[in-house]
Amino acid sequence: MKIFTLLFTLTLFTLTSCDEQDVAGTYDVVKVGENDYSEHDITLTISIGEENRISGKSACNNYSGSFESLGNGKVSIGPLMGTKMMCRDVHEIEKDYMSHLAKVVEVKPTKDGLELYNETGNVIITAVKQ
Repeated sequence: MKIFTLLFTLTLFTLTSCDEQDVAGTYDVVKVGENDYSEHDITLTISIGEENRISGKSACNNYSGSFESLGNGKVSIGPLMGTKMMCRDVHEIEKDYMSHLAKVVEVKPTKDGLELYNETGNVIITAVKQ
């Protein structure tokens, strides 16, 4: 019985780790809310480790921060910091993306990339793997 419990625990840990590792990588953000932003330079990089990090480019500025994995794809994104370059032509796009990113509570891998969900279960950001 002890061996069964140990094997079950290791299998469960491995499956949970695989789910987290499936989302690690760099993505191009293609949709934010109802807006197609595929032509803009918006990226999302997810690093999983001792310190879970998200970073990327938000059309003009670079951003980074940390997140906590709550299990089953649920996440809690911490405060995000970013550079402060002036980019008049993409300012509203950048503001829209960062606003949506702050509302993400769940991340699900897809065959092409990721879908990020808000607390009501709506997809608010779609990204494709680079």
